[in-house]
Amino acid sequence: MNAKTLIVLLVSACIFNTIKAQELKDIDSIDVDTITKKQRKKLVDSLTYETASGLPIAASKIYFTDSKFTISGFFESNFINYRGSKNTDSGDLELYQTNLQRFVTYAAYKPKDWLVIYAEIFAEFVNDGTNESEWEYLPEFFLDFLISKEFNVRVGTHQPQIGYINNNDEPIMFYSVNRPEVERLIIPSQWIDLGLMTYGNIGNDFKWSFSAYQGLDATNLNGATWIRGGREDVLRFNLSNIVLNSSLKYTGLKNTEIGLNGLYTKLGNEEKIRDSFGNERKIDASTYLLSSYIRHEIGDWSFMGLASYGETRGTQDLFELTSTNQSNGEILGNKVFGYYAEIGYDILPVLGLNNRKSNNKSDNFLIKANEMKLPLFVRYERLDTHAGVSSVFNNSDLLRSDLNVVTIGANFNPRRSIVIKANYQIRDNDQPLFTGDFEGNRFELGIGFIF
Repeated sequence: MNAKTLIVLLVSACIFNTIKAQELKDIDSIDVDTITKKQRKKLVDSLTYETASGLPIAASKIYFTDSKFTISGFFESNFINYRGSKNTDSGDLELYQTNLQRFVTYAAYKPKDWLVIYAEIFAEFVNDGTNESEWEYLPEFFLDFLISKEFNVRVGTHQPQIGYINNNDEPIMFYSVNRPEVERLIIPSQWIDLGLMTYGNIGNDFKWSFSAYQGLDATNLNGATWIRGGREDVLRFNLSNIVLNSSLKYTGLKNTEIGLNGLYTKLGNEEKIRDSFGNERKIDASTYLLSSYIRHEIGDWSFMGLASYGETRGTQDLFELTSTNQSNGEILGNKVFGYYAEIGYDILPVLGLNNRKSNNKSDNFLIKANEMKLPLFVRYERLDTHAGVSSVFNNSDLLRSDLNVVTIGANFNPRRSIVIKANYQIRDNDQPLFTGDFEGNRFELGIGFIF
């Protein structure tokens, strides 16, 4: 049985199970060990808003139900209006698109309490007005061996645990219409890779993971986005550029999560380049990236802070490598950094609209009165893809993202699983574009839901 056939069977079984199931109440508890059998036994389409290690809310559904099959996913649609010039130097359409539609569906089967068979289909359409457009289709499949609370094994294609957004990419899990720039240009978001992950808990307050992935394709790197371009081809089955990834999370404080994660790899390992005398040599481009974040909620307030720092050796070797695989060689920074701080506040209580109680007569699949929220938020970001550059390069040739970004916006949640977003970005790139212009500001509008 091939992978496509297995996915079709899983989806069919999930739909059949959904039709037969009866809806029960959602659970808001975070501690898996305290969930009783009665609470856990629920409709395949009900959400518990809990997260399994390395997975967002909808993708985690199979881990918090007694059902053997689950089907879930998310949808988001974005629109961007540019108030001036935009940066197209990266060649990554997602970073300068005007419209995006993204649909992801997860199908999971749990034949035994110790085994989860998981499949995901990711589909995305992006366009830049009438200039460019592209479809992207990406399958994901892994087996999760649930050995104990302290130690488990996941093998297949899944997300490395780096930063925050890459493992929490469903639209209700972050405020802005698009991912923060720091978690797109410094920490690659939407990164799925083939690998093996071990993970578990240490006591009640710590979660850990250690993973190895097939790694990044150094021939696709772009100077404006550091290592982001190397994550694009998940099914190339090339183990020469292995990425080691580790993560530690602390949840011992009420309504608080603190994360520390990092990765190490040798970009272009096993690739060869020729020197000026025609002699071949291997590339030496050791690379690491560290990231830490803290999230906290208190009353109607929410706070988020994240910082990241990375270094790459052998950027001259990578320039030579990309020169042979692209029209121009790419100059990567040998030092990069990015950070952001964000504050959100739900103004519905101020408007006196938060005390309404749900009742079956007024609620429907679009609106649930006791889950309605209207948070306003502001976020400041600072990043530089070329905080350090090898002295062999001319700085005037850099495709540099040296950004200060202030994002001001609002979310409206008619119910917990649905969000309508709008925000305005004030962008200040210290470096002009190749046209000599500077980036303009942006207005962004989006909608998304999980199921």
